[in-house]
Amino acid sequence: MKKKLKDFFSDFLNRKFLISIIALMLVQAIFYWGVKLFQVDYHYINAVIDSKIPFIPHFVYVYDMFYPMVLLTMYYIYCKDRKSYYKGVLAGIIGYLICDIIFISYPTIMNRPIVDYNSLDWLTGLVLKITYLADTPALNCCPSIHCLFCYQAIFSLCISKKIKWKVKVPASLFLLAIVISTMLVKQHYFYDVIFALVIFIITNIFVYKLKLYPRFTNKLKKKYNEEKEKQTKRRENKKNKKINTN
Repeated sequence: MKKKLKDFFSDFLNRKFLISIIALMLVQAIFYWGVKLFQVDYHYINAVIDSKIPFIPHFVYVYDMFYPMVLLTMYYIYCKDRKSYYKGVLAGIIGYLICDIIFISYPTIMNRPIVDYNSLDWLTGLVLKITYLADTPALNCCPSIHCLFCYQAIFSLCISKKIKWKVKVPASLFLLAIVISTMLVKQHYFYDVIFALVIFIITNIFVYKLKLYPRFTNKLKKKYNEEKEKQTKRRENKKNKKINTN
């Protein structure tokens, strides 16, 4: 087990995945909390449909699966279709920058329901309470970052010709369930989900139609080829040392 973990983290390509996805998540977290320092006036953008959407506390388990599910999905795409993965990461970065501009220009806040935790089982109550406390006050709701990243993961997964539909369908449905859960646990309004979809479409037009991806990957390919050459030389040197020793 230790050897497998060592091989995983020492592999150049795995390191690239870990660095890129962790950097994306860190940038998202830093900007999300940093933007709050500059916000003063908040807006509620709830629609009539929000009053029709029920509050279902147990969906908090689905909602909290956001990070592990997105990470696993993107890693799977990374392993199967690196081009689709990097396009997804690039679109995610652009999308998040657009969201930050909106957060600063028009900050929104979520009006959460008053929860009777005594009516819930202890585990659901605890998980829901921690989830709410981790994001209090509930600012920067529109557009929803959760939904934006879920849309991107679904799109990157489904557009790949190298990934089978038996993987695409269940993974996409689960990611879609996370999107729905944002409204069912009252973390986001309906408009938050819709505007995230609009930004997702815009960012992917930039990446796919305006061909930003080739510019982004030229330097990456060069570094990758250089690293592969270094790895090959290291292996040859090790073999030569063993031959000389024998």
